[in-house]
Amino acid sequence: MEIIENYNLRDLSYWNIGGTARLYIRIHNTQEYSNAISLAMKLGVTPIVVGKTSNLLFDDGLLNIAIIELSGEFSDIKVSENRITVGSAVSSQKLVRFGYENSLFGLEHIIGIPATVGGLVYMNGGSNRKTVSEKIVTVESFDKNDKLIIRKVDECNFSYRKSIFQDNKELICKTTFEMICTSNVKDKKRECINILSSRRHKFPRKLPSCGSVFISYPEMYEKFGPPGKIIENLGLKGVKIGDAEISAVHANFIVNNGNATSSDVLALVNLINTKVEREFGFTLESEAIFISKYGEIKPLHHAM
Repeated sequence: MEIIENYNLRDLSYWNIGGTARLYIRIHNTQEYSNAISLAMKLGVTPIVVGKTSNLLFDDGLLNIAIIELSGEFSDIKVSENRITVGSAVSSQKLVRFGYENSLFGLEHIIGIPATVGGLVYMNGGSNRKTVSEKIVTVESFDKNDKLIIRKVDECNFSYRKSIFQDNKELICKTTFEMICTSNVKDKKRECINILSSRRHKFPRKLPSCGSVFISYPEMYEKFGPPGKIIENLGLKGVKIGDAEISAVHANFIVNNGNATSSDVLALVNLINTKVEREFGFTLESEAIFISKYGEIKPLHHAM
């Protein structure tokens, strides 16, 4: 178990934003997870498990938290017939490549998402109107009583960008996916290339961001369009507060021009929703999550 005190969160944050965490802990197995939780409780800091941090906004200043990052057995990946069992620390790209190498497909839509499997399961993430839960068979998690729990997919309360794990505070250890076995590898490879190409052209990639800030609900999409289009129609593309900017490339992205703070980002989120509520009468719900100084976890639109 690796422990670092006073860890600079900008070095970890995909957004390159954040203050200083009291502790950073890298663990390799569930026993070390238990030890890390015990240490955090003893020191009076809140433990926060992270993956790629691509949907996290850390508060400014000193955060009374212990960042826990997974490695070791959480990076395992195995195949049995048409099922892949994968640890929570495995990246989305590695999972898709592993499937490709074994002629197993069905998760191509996640190839361009900068996330770990644990993060994708936690958020029921995905793209192209698909979610990872569509291929999940079981999820193994570890609760506060050091008990290993195996849930079938219909026990995980999956919905759009939601899962049971957002409420029960369990550690997602590994997930089993049921894949499609096919010899039509060339078409699947072309699909992956097209997805990556589309993301490169459609989304801002030169500046740090968290990806899509707001959730695109199907009912909202049908009535008003996607969040990016709604924000663009309000004339907010390119608007800046501090060093944070509503991207001129895609309005559902907030980018860091170099020295943005969490306060800058939250001010932009508040500006967007003030105008959306005034014009359309509803609140855009955030896909990104705010981690406060005290370890509180909230969607960005509830953080102000």
